[in-house]
Amino acid sequence: MKKIFEDFRKGIEKVRWFAKLFAERLKIEIAIFRLLYDSDKMKKTREELLKKIGERVMDLKEHHDKNILRDTVIAEALGEIENLEKSMEETRAKVSDIDRVTE
Repeated sequence: MKKIFEDFRKGIEKVRWFAKLFAERLKIEIAIFRLLYDSDKMKKTREELLKKIGERVMDLKEHHDKNILRDTVIAEALGEIENLEKSMEETRAKVSDIDRVTE
């Protein structure tokens, strides 16, 4: 009877260990999914800004005297794109770091 109880206890310990390991891995995977989702949102915002720039360039194409790069709408959009690209790079680095840690 003692042997059965001891085997049962060891089995419970193994199940607990596996559950703990699985929970930790699941937390990591969820964190990666969140970061990738944020990166995807940033890409979509970047695409919208590029579209906005393109539309503004088309609006200004009739004005040959105006410098397109000095236009406030275009300059602001370009600044936002630069910030987004930095954020996207940081997000990719975080995902890469998490992935390296889990290997």
